[in-house]
Amino acid sequence: MKKVLSLIGMAALFSLIGANLAAAANGTITGVVKNIVTGAAIIGATVNDGNKGSTTTDVNGVYTLSEPAGSYTLTTSATGYQTTTQLSTVVAGVATTNNWSLTAAYGNQPIPAANMNYSILAWSDLGMHCDQWDFSYFMLLPPSNNLRVQVFQRGSKSNPVTTGITVSYAFPKKTDSTLHTNWWTFQNQYGFNKPANIGYTGTPMAGTMPVDPANLSFHVTAIPLTPWDDDGTWDPYGTATITVKDLNGNVLQTASVSAPGSTEMNCGNCHGSQTVSIELDILQKHDAHNGTTLAADYANGILHPCNMCHSDNAMIPPAPGQAGVESLSLALHNWHKDKMNYNSVSAATSPDCFNCHPGPQTQCLRGIMARAGKTCHDCHGDLYQMAIDMQNGRQPWLQLPKCSKCHDAVHAENANTLYRNSILNNAPSSSMNGKLYCQGCHSCTHGEYISTLPQDQTIPQQFQGDGYWIWNCTVCHTNKGVQNMHH
Repeated sequence: MKKVLSLIGMAALFSLIGANLAAAANGTITGVVKNIVTGAAIIGATVNDGNKGSTTTDVNGVYTLSEPAGSYTLTTSATGYQTTTQLSTVVAGVATTNNWSLTAAYGNQPIPAANMNYSILAWSDLGMHCDQWDFSYFMLLPPSNNLRVQVFQRGSKSNPVTTGITVSYAFPKKTDSTLHTNWWTFQNQYGFNKPANIGYTGTPMAGTMPVDPANLSFHVTAIPLTPWDDDGTWDPYGTATITVKDLNGNVLQTASVSAPGSTEMNCGNCHGSQTVSIELDILQKHDAHNGTTLAADYANGILHPCNMCHSDNAMIPPAPGQAGVESLSLALHNWHKDKMNYNSVSAATSPDCFNCHPGPQTQCLRGIMARAGKTCHDCHGDLYQMAIDMQNGRQPWLQLPKCSKCHDAVHAENANTLYRNSILNNAPSSSMNGKLYCQGCHSCTHGEYISTLPQDQTIPQQFQGDGYWIWNCTVCHTNKGVQNMHH
């Protein structure tokens, strides 16, 4: 009898040990589920791991799942909200945090486009352009912004219209950029020779848009915008008026769209003093650490573009730089990676990227990712990670951000293609595939629908009646209703 009890006890012990070992091999996924607009906790939301595990959020919106190590596609749903997916990696013995910000379910409002013959999807494919306001010392980036427009004749096939119409753009409050930048005064020293108010690629402040090489949209590059209106108002989200006409000059449709650009690079958080300007201080420090003669050249009236030595894929076409010299993006991020705590101003700037990228006033991180609590680091990494990635071969401006880092394959960007150049390829009807730019429905990087700024949401407001991404097929079709756009 004692032997039997002993065996039973040993079995129980081994079972307990096995359970503990299994628990040790697990990790946990935990986080908070909130309303994306109000930030209020969502009680009773269901979080499912796509395998066997699921749980619901408590009174504080908190959930916890215990999972074996591995990769999971999590799905979160709640009554009155859109179901959302997110990728998560579980490490044994580690608690992984995945927070959620859910968007309220789509409305039932009448769709304004239902009474229109033509619809317009328009966006600035850069999402934000940062440039300097003074070019008398050096050139980092010239004034520049892009616009892309797709036109749809409702009731016809899914093809965007690119023939038999003209598409023009104009900025009613921004017609003369020479009032607010000295770019054209110094452009010759940087290798350019364009008339006033003509961008460095030859694009004017207003004009007719050419069709892009893919024959899918109308596209202009490097519009020489500044963040000031003609009357001096600081306006980094300048609004363009888009006008579509037939070949007889009859207006078929109009719309407005923001083209963000800012000079709020905030080099003055660390550079410059009462006796030395910000720009001269940058040249002097570059000379001191690299053996260059930029300050002396400046004194002799010789100016240099940064991309004379550093390659820069942000230029059109990309500037090749010099062999053996770090790209401009790598040089800037690598050099400054340990310098954001040099003074109280830079240390207190949040997010830290706003020390150089626009910025506490501009708030270029404003789209739905930001509203969901994502930071610059979630998509790009911090300064250290960015430097490491580029040292390991990542090409700046060409390989990030990646939607697939957080979203499932159905919502990923095209293979080896940036989000801003990606095209819908898993539509409910195969006839739509390869026709619609992702940014047409979701808007630009950093300003994705739903943005915190009304200026970013003029297109869905005009044609859909809300500020959401384009979810209602009636915006472009007459007989499709509401369908899941990604399959």
